[in-house]
Amino acid sequence: MTTNKSFITGWDIGGAHLKVARCDHQGTLIQVAEFSCPLWQGIHYLEQAIQSVLEQFNNKDDLTAVTMTGELVDIFPDRQIGVTQILDCFTQFVPEQNCSVYAGDKGWLSAKEAKQQWQNVASRNWQASASLVASKINNGLFIDIGSTTTDIIPIHQSEAIPSSYTDNRRQTSRELLYTGTIRTPLIALTNIAPFNGELVSLAAEVFATMGDCWVLLDQLNPNTIQDSSADSKSWSKDNCARRIARLLGLDSRDASKEQWQQLALWFAQQQIHQITNACLQVLSAHTERVNDAPIIGAGIGRFIAQQCAQQLGRPYIDFSSLVSPTSHEAADHAPAVAIALLAQRDLT
Repeated sequence: MTTNKSFITGWDIGGAHLKVARCDHQGTLIQVAEFSCPLWQGIHYLEQAIQSVLEQFNNKDDLTAVTMTGELVDIFPDRQIGVTQILDCFTQFVPEQNCSVYAGDKGWLSAKEAKQQWQNVASRNWQASASLVASKINNGLFIDIGSTTTDIIPIHQSEAIPSSYTDNRRQTSRELLYTGTIRTPLIALTNIAPFNGELVSLAAEVFATMGDCWVLLDQLNPNTIQDSSADSKSWSKDNCARRIARLLGLDSRDASKEQWQQLALWFAQQQIHQITNACLQVLSAHTERVNDAPIIGAGIGRFIAQQCAQQLGRPYIDFSSLVSPTSHEAADHAPAVAIALLAQRDLT
């Protein structure tokens, strides 16, 4: 496919966010941004997010590359209908003739073809990121930690070598781990926690999430979080402590700020341990291929990938160093960046 269009826009349509990256024909990134898009609450949120992108980027006539995970949200009865309705929504705003949908090893599809071959389209954003990394790194373990999930993909001889491609099989191999930097409920990590020298049983409620912990630990800037908190209040440190306290049947005033930070650190260590263990499971299937290879980290939670690299005794490479110009935003939203750069490589 050839095009005379000046720019390429990559769209990563998720269940909670819409992430967009724009590059020129030389593969130079121009814009990268994230837009709130709580798709699980209704398709109109996707409509609003797309309109916001078009207003901010003025990119309606760009060569357009699309990937998605939003087909999983529970407004859709199944994933096939999810893919179809997302593409129907998208092509209301972006000309269908400009639109190419990423289908992994199957290449690029038109919107019509993508609806027919939906299995090759659903939840393939991780493959775009891993493929881009593999084009720049000979051997390594790619870890993308987002707000909701973690992807762990081995790279060998400049090829991504996942054990499987479906979410079900990837969850079994733990190449897909449902733990993320913001949205993961703390009760999903453990049902007990140490406090005042005792182990306390936690309330089995979504009172607090990992976003509360990472804000208290100064790893996340509360002003940049576009997700809603568990109680829909702000991400101020006071609110984060209050939400965590509810899990213990307490109010935040019942303990000092330092005690809540200590508890947040304990939860953080549980998540780091969970992700490190998943890395070890993935590596156990590829011992000879990726032995001593570096960790390549992406996503808003890549600071966790850095800690995993330290625990595994491996060097760390940040995704941002693989693109031009380097930027935190590019590493934060790797699939959108990858889909744009792959389209620039393949379709122009």
